[in-house]
Amino acid sequence: MNTIFTIIRKELTVTLRDRKTLITAILLPALAVPLIVFGVTKLSKSLIDKERTKQLKIAMFNAPPAVEQLFKDSTVNIIRNSTLAAARDSVGKEKFDAILDFDPHFTASIDSMRPAAVRFYYKSTNIMVESRVTDRLEKYKEGVLASRFQRLNLPQDMLTPVAIQNVDVASTKEQMGVMLGGFIPYFFIIFCFLGCMYPALDLITGEKEKGTIETLLTVPASRFHILLGKMITIAIIGVCAALMTMGGMFAVIRLSNEIPPALLTTINDILSAKFIIMLFAMLIPLSFFFAGMLSAIAIRASSFKEAQTYVSPLTFAMIALMPGVKLSWSNVWIPILNIALATKEIIAGTINNLHYVAIVVSLVVLALLALLASHRQFSNEKNILK
Repeated sequence: MNTIFTIIRKELTVTLRDRKTLITAILLPALAVPLIVFGVTKLSKSLIDKERTKQLKIAMFNAPPAVEQLFKDSTVNIIRNSTLAAARDSVGKEKFDAILDFDPHFTASIDSMRPAAVRFYYKSTNIMVESRVTDRLEKYKEGVLASRFQRLNLPQDMLTPVAIQNVDVASTKEQMGVMLGGFIPYFFIIFCFLGCMYPALDLITGEKEKGTIETLLTVPASRFHILLGKMITIAIIGVCAALMTMGGMFAVIRLSNEIPPALLTTINDILSAKFIIMLFAMLIPLSFFFAGMLSAIAIRASSFKEAQTYVSPLTFAMIALMPGVKLSWSNVWIPILNIALATKEIIAGTINNLHYVAIVVSLVVLALLALLASHRQFSNEKNILK
């Protein structure tokens, strides 16, 4: 056991001295995810606010005065001196935002209580234009309906024969499980994999390239102990990367001014000791599985570049999460996917204990199989000596 701890200390020292590994495995997860989440949120809010307040250029043809009146304010510039063909071309080139082309008999149809037609031209790539225009047209429709009901002396609620009242029985934690559980696993699984990948390449293929692995094999320790020490080091870095990702993500959520206090309270409830322990119980065998799988691949590579070529495509395989799929006995054994689905259930507080135990057991089995596969590769002289 002392031999394994000695190897772990040696490998950790080597790994933590490597600036590239520190940046990739520790700093990148801690900074990149918060910056991405914070940046995308701020950018989206800024774009929506800008589109909501910018002055719209709307060309109108045959518009009744009542409709025009709804569009007369500082946020709308009504264009009149244009033809329909030229206006459509301007919308396509984004010189105009929209066109409202009213039927020549629009007013007569409204007065005779018949449907009146209007064509609404816009470009769907310009966000908020459709909603801003249709909101005003809906106000006009409501006014016309109210006038018709008054003329016919009918109650307005006669068009609502069934009043449906939606009652959502899902708790806030369950809603958060669907919302956060949809993207949190993407981050911590991928960064756990990346956290394992770089030290695996450096501690195995890197040592082969530098010629130091032959010296390491001369120490009074079995190959299994040497490999196990390296794998534990790789797994530790992977767990740290995943935890840094999770920590950075929840730090951004807590520091954000856009989140209501009630939602923050729910997030604090989610980050309980039980959640952290359950997440750790899955992360540790997952990291060992990644460490064993990557070690088996890295051992066969003769150079760092060759190892990267073998390993890089696996990064895309980590994106194996299916939205809308629920955890069940049919998918509880599928690696990566089962962790993603279990994370959703843990956040929602609806995890089935038997499903969770099966996931942890399956991950432990996979980690042991990965260790055996790596040991078989590590025991082959052709794979060790260049």
